[in-house]
Amino acid sequence: MTANTVKIPQADVLWDVARVAEAVARGVDTPDAIASYIGAKGPRQGHYYAQAARILGLLDGEAAPHQLRLTPYGRAFASYSRDSQRQALRRLLRDREPTRSVLAALAQGRALDLPGVIAVLRQIAPLAESTARRRAQTIAAWLVSADLARWADGRLAYQPTPPQHARFFRTV
Repeated sequence: MTANTVKIPQADVLWDVARVAEAVARGVDTPDAIASYIGAKGPRQGHYYAQAARILGLLDGEAAPHQLRLTPYGRAFASYSRDSQRQALRRLLRDREPTRSVLAALAQGRALDLPGVIAVLRQIAPLAESTARRRAQTIAAWLVSADLARWADGRLAYQPTPPQHARFFRTV
């Protein structure tokens, strides 16, 4: 299965992707306004974060790129408590591409270095080398921030349950 490269996210901070649903629920309806809402992001970043929210199913993927509309799930998600949002994001990462494929590879007992993550992503979408590297770093950051994976000896390893001391989405 090959998807368009826009199906591979380039928004690094998973919690900021989650905040897109909150922003749209509050009437923020342009990528530029999203960038301001989630903080210290340029207009281009607003597009990246809105697209990432589409990938996760929080925003309507059928709407024009400049139209930000919550999906029914996105509306529900925006009303969840932070703990429920954390659980929902973990489920979304397990269920949706491209994170589903990376987790599947990790769950088979294979720890992946960054080139291994790149290889999984290239099975999903035709990515140039520099784009693939950047997007693989994003996917790894999402999985680590959700405590679904961890870095060990330069390799990304599956973590089926969060550790007791989970720092999931800790904000500074």
